Amino acid sequence: MFLPFFIFIQKYIMFVPNHLHLLVKGYLLNPPKTEDTLNKWLSELVDNVGMKVVAGPTSVYVDEPGNEGVTGTITLATSHAAIHVWDAEEPAMFQFDIYSCKDYDPNIVLNHIDKHFDLKEAYWSFIDRNEDTFFELKNGKWIK
Repeated sequence: MFLPFFIFIQKYIMFVPNHLHLLVKGYLLNPPKTEDTLNKWLSELVDNVGMKVVAGPTSVYVDEPGNEGVTGTITLATSHAAIHVWDAEEPAMFQFDIYSCKDYDPNIVLNHIDKHFDLKEAYWSFIDRNEDTFFELKNGKWIK
């Protein structure tokens, strides 16, 4: 049986992981306050960075005093993304990370946060986790 060339190539080319981890701490002027809002945001983020969802998103609102806010995760074919927002603070603080074996651009992620939640400022670190010791590729401060 003859396989078209692209199927033949696809069958014999294996995915080569590139372990990259983006950590972000920042402040939002218009934070998400519901599970539905955060789930939609996580799904759109995955589309924007060209990854594939294998489970989720799953978000819950935490109402524990001092820890109030929505938290969410999404499982990717290449790993995960997770966020927690403390919406009782002014401005609202968040911590976010996305780890993936697929290459991606941290600026796409930061712009996605800003577009949806009005990012005031953020501090971020982009880490290469390919070796036994981690290597910081880039870091920065995002200011509106």
